[in-house]
Amino acid sequence: MVKSVDVQQKIAQILQRLETGTCTPQELQWLQDWYESQDAQPMHTFRDEAHQQQLQADMLQHIHARLEPVSTPVVRMRYRWQIAAAVMAGVIGMAGWWFFKNWQPKHDMIIVQVAAGQQMDFALPDSSHVWLNAGARMEYPRQFGEVRAVKLDGEAFFDIQPDARHPFEVHTQEINVQVLGTSFDVKAYSTLDETQVTVKTGMVKVLHDQKGLDVLSANDQLTFSRSAQQYMKSKADNQQINEWASGMISLSQVGFAELALTLENQYGVHIRYNPAEMKHDEYTLRCSKQLSITQVLDLVSSIHPLQYDMKEKEITIHRKN
Repeated sequence: MVKSVDVQQKIAQILQRLETGTCTPQELQWLQDWYESQDAQPMHTFRDEAHQQQLQADMLQHIHARLEPVSTPVVRMRYRWQIAAAVMAGVIGMAGWWFFKNWQPKHDMIIVQVAAGQQMDFALPDSSHVWLNAGARMEYPRQFGEVRAVKLDGEAFFDIQPDARHPFEVHTQEINVQVLGTSFDVKAYSTLDETQVTVKTGMVKVLHDQKGLDVLSANDQLTFSRSAQQYMKSKADNQQINEWASGMISLSQVGFAELALTLENQYGVHIRYNPAEMKHDEYTLRCSKQLSITQVLDLVSSIHPLQYDMKEKEITIHRKN
């Protein structure tokens, strides 16, 4: 009979090779066979796809922490979802009893990923409130330290509990936002050139490479361009700052890349277009998320010289001749 410690060591070795892309089909089959031998272990029902994806990534990190206590490798972002998909059958079953028994009191980081067409609101450990838009991803600790820091890829609206002794920070790919207590919106999709911070109430400080860019107060908006390494400060309509959280698509003078990403996140479609063909126009759109994707595209096409072809979830858009 194989000892439990030997099984755990083999599982750890397979997971490590999955991260480096060197895992063999035979090893994956072994993991699958091991899983199928665990019929007595309870399975877990997920609330939705986003919940499943979040727990899959968390399970993998937790398994590493349990099996390799001396040095816990970090699952690289570019492999995380590939790993979760590759071992879904094996790891979900394996971790079902192990993860839900041990994860809650010991896991350090929480990852929230919002699926297409969805949004999520929840409270942070300090009772601050966050609304995440479709396609957004946020990482934060189970318990905050001296600095209340979160990592964001996507769009989120924050309503922060004041605490002068523990500043709150939002870290994005290009900029950081520091605040003591306020409400503000951050739009920081890694696939877009521009990162945007808009303040609804209070005051925030925006930094790039640890250098202060500007201080924003209510109705101020800062837009930072990655390609130009410059920012612009402007005024925003307070009523429209976080309209997306109340069921609206609200865009003001954005490029086509942002319009396309917004529709992809909202409707779970893939939009194909020629960036060079679309680079000159700016788009303003304000409509209910209850509209269908074709209704929204018809609305945009009624204002701009665009035409589209749609086949299931694939949409091709180009300018009219």
